[in-house]
Amino acid sequence: MRRAAVLLLLPVLAACGGPAADDEPTPDPSSSPSSSPSTSPSPEADDAPDAPSTGAAPARTPACAEVRAGIDAFNEGDYDETVARFVEAVPLAEEQLDGSDRADQLLEAVRWYAALPPEDYPEAAVSSEEFQLYKAITLTQCDPVPDGGGPSTPPPVEA
Repeated sequence: MRRAAVLLLLPVLAACGGPAADDEPTPDPSSSPSSSPSTSPSPEADDAPDAPSTGAAPARTPACAEVRAGIDAFNEGDYDETVARFVEAVPLAEEQLDGSDRADQLLEAVRWYAALPPEDYPEAAVSSEEFQLYKAITLTQCDPVPDGGGPSTPPPVEA
């Protein structure tokens, strides 16, 4: 069962080519093996203006480096290491708080994954609405930076 959960989520988590950094995180029901999550960030959060960002690309922050390491550990089936990486990411995400909804959402997601017992990861990955919501947030905000160091969006297609 553990290996099946990892194999089901491996392509989803490995691809993680989420929306651009300025887009609001929204769960993608088609990428989830479970039912689509009904939980989303609160409408009030969408109405509030974000504070100016620190200017750092999200995937290049120390918090996101730990989040990406946690995702990699999850993909390898090492749930103890997954939790350890998210525990390490909590204070780093707290340092990134800048009054924006995005920073608050990332901290909430990181705290949730840090508190999830390692033995619960396989089942939560396929059945938990919170897991799916926080997955969308972390994959969107901590989109991996390509080796070239530039933006992770593909170049425009010439017409």
